[in-house]
Amino acid sequence: MKKHLLVQFDLHHRLYNNVLEGFTDEETNRRLHGNTNMNHVKYLAGHLLNSQYGLAKLAGVNPDVKWNEPFAVMGESKAKDDFDYPDIEEIKAEWNRLYEPTRSGLQELTPEMFDQTPPAPFDQVADSAGELWAFINHHIAYHIGQIGILRRGFGKAPMSYD
Repeated sequence: MKKHLLVQFDLHHRLYNNVLEGFTDEETNRRLHGNTNMNHVKYLAGHLLNSQYGLAKLAGVNPDVKWNEPFAVMGESKAKDDFDYPDIEEIKAEWNRLYEPTRSGLQELTPEMFDQTPPAPFDQVADSAGELWAFINHHIAYHIGQIGILRRGFGKAPMSYD
């Protein structure tokens, strides 16, 4: 199971960077057509970063969680207009900085660890560390897909898988 989850983890890393390629910081702060029923790209990118912190914690990395308030997971945040978010390049840099230590830690998880209760507050969404990892992988894929749709709405080329 770990091998398959690591394949997804690596894929999400590549796709996160690819789906954000070509967006300006200004574009990532705008909602498509001003529709406040949709999130903007920057909120989604930051929210995904916050999810990545959850995987880092699961992997035994003790990350310094940046920007928790605007991007909190589990329904504790929402996209805001006219808010002083960090630059999209800062968010991407933090995502990329977490990749190697998180992957190394996930690689070291044992089958016994997969059955352990995940750290709070993630114990509210999964009964075990393995279930949490699977859930976060799905969550990340879902939001990368949302950004992919927004890409097209902003007139950008489809996200590349390369």
